[in-house]
Amino acid sequence: MTRLGIGLRLLTVLATVIPALPSAAEAGAPQTISYQGRLTDDSGSPVPDSTYPVAFALLADSVGGDPLWSESTVVTTVDGLFSHLLGSMEPLPTILFEQHDRLFLELSVDGTPMTPRARLSSVPYAQRAANLEVRDSDDTVAIKTFADGHRLSIYDRSGQELMRLRGDTVGDESVVLPDSSINSAELLDEPGITYDINVYPVMLVTMEMTDLAVVEIETPADGYIVLEGKCYFVLSGTTGPNTALVQIDETAGGGTQFPYYSVAGLSGYVNSGDCYFPVYISRVYYRPAGVYEFRMEGRASYPAPAEAWSWDHVLKATYYPTGYGVVSQVSDRPGENPSAVPVQITDPQNPQSRDTYYQMDLRHNEGKSRTEDTTRKETD
Repeated sequence: MTRLGIGLRLLTVLATVIPALPSAAEAGAPQTISYQGRLTDDSGSPVPDSTYPVAFALLADSVGGDPLWSESTVVTTVDGLFSHLLGSMEPLPTILFEQHDRLFLELSVDGTPMTPRARLSSVPYAQRAANLEVRDSDDTVAIKTFADGHRLSIYDRSGQELMRLRGDTVGDESVVLPDSSINSAELLDEPGITYDINVYPVMLVTMEMTDLAVVEIETPADGYIVLEGKCYFVLSGTTGPNTALVQIDETAGGGTQFPYYSVAGLSGYVNSGDCYFPVYISRVYYRPAGVYEFRMEGRASYPAPAEAWSWDHVLKATYYPTGYGVVSQVSDRPGENPSAVPVQITDPQNPQSRDTYYQMDLRHNEGKSRTEDTTRKETD
């Protein structure tokens, strides 16, 4: 230092302390590195207490090269010691710590560079981990960690918390997102429904299935499709037997499929006037992802003069990605389902025959390709 007429030496005491992550409102402020050093003369004695003009620079190599960043200031020494926040005069570009796996700090006092340059430790690079910012043309997002609460929060520029993740709790509070932040298109297995209403009366044909309501559902992944249907029958025209049948099926015009139908009516009536019968029907399928069509269909059981009409038809299909308990199903074909238990059943539509059916748990199909899970036994 020429104005003192003595040589200078620099002893770096502390050069790599990173401040804590600022609040979300301060996320746009420049980041700094705390630097402390000591100036001595050639004999190792502290320089006189005074102010000294100094310049700081970050370079890619220990010798030579152009500064990647620099700033100048005046420091005050006490017993040779001084401190300074790097980046307090000129903001530190955080991109430096992304693009360079090593950086060297050079300090110049009154225009004289001090040697050797000091290599920065890994701590400054932690700025990117401790204070992550993602910027576009008009917004800033800050990510802040809370070690004591095992929590990670994401804020917008205004300081509003957008998302919170907690590692010390479970349930609804473990992940907190803004309202309407996720919709059905973003979830691959969200439950969903489709619903069809046909309010018009339908005259049922004797022993011939007629569609009463039809739904189409597209499932995003393997899972259960629960069908629920309802209507009511109007039976008239005879004092003798008169019944009608309704079922849920995938095949148009198919025969009855025990036990997935409902029958309503009587074996005899006091007069030939209108008699009303409410009907409810349900069925469960397990299907891989895809588009499926289901129908609620019905037929009359007796010819004229008996008449059978159905009215106010509703069919709902609901998709569920998984089962939380036994999902029972009865079929005449057990396939490879290990839960299948044979049972002897008489179909009311075919009382002369006693057949073997199998009751099983559809959860066996979870995670597998499509397995036949419907009864294809048909009777007239």
